[in-house]
Amino acid sequence: MRKLLLSLLLLGGISIKAQDAAKAFSATEVVWFGLDFTKAKFIGAFDQGMGIAGTSGTDMRNKWVPRWNDLIIKEQDKYSIKDAFRKESCYYDIESVNGLNSKIDVDNMMSPNPSKIDKSQIPDMVKNYNSVKKEGFGVAFVIETFNKNDKVADMYVVCFDIATKKVLICEKMSGTPAGGGMRNYWAGAIKDVLNQIDGGAYKRWKKELGVK
Repeated sequence: MRKLLLSLLLLGGISIKAQDAAKAFSATEVVWFGLDFTKAKFIGAFDQGMGIAGTSGTDMRNKWVPRWNDLIIKEQDKYSIKDAFRKESCYYDIESVNGLNSKIDVDNMMSPNPSKIDKSQIPDMVKNYNSVKKEGFGVAFVIETFNKNDKVADMYVVCFDIATKKVLICEKMSGTPAGGGMRNYWAGAIKDVLNQIDGGAYKRWKKELGVK
């Protein structure tokens, strides 16, 4: 009897998640919350580009992090959120993530060693995202590392139901940086991840969640 009740509760949870996922994924608009760097680490010796002048945690927080977030909006065709997530439109609402990024402890941003984000922390991070949109399909990229030594950027792609803040997708993905200068080089890794989502990951996520 106890096993039966447990099974029914589990099935009920799966059914509710599937319903939430179907509702969010059926939205014709994606709400982009931005690049969350609040737990990110920058591995290696970063500079301002072309080996000129070193980059500090203060530079990262106050200069480069805002530039990466602004670039996604300024060059929407190149970094197309709506295309990657197969939506008709994208609403850019990065104010809350910008606010969180502005409070990063600069003394802990730069590191000589790789660092990991515990996936279990992601749902609590999402609870801090606010928007003028009160429902719909929300997306943020939670940056784990920009690793200059290994020439790779690791991040969690997070999709959630805005109304409930329930995380529907939380998958770690890696992008290869490419381009000239500090801003474009690491933005190339974001572009790479968007290409991976458009190239098959989004379709796979829908299948895994049972969304048609």
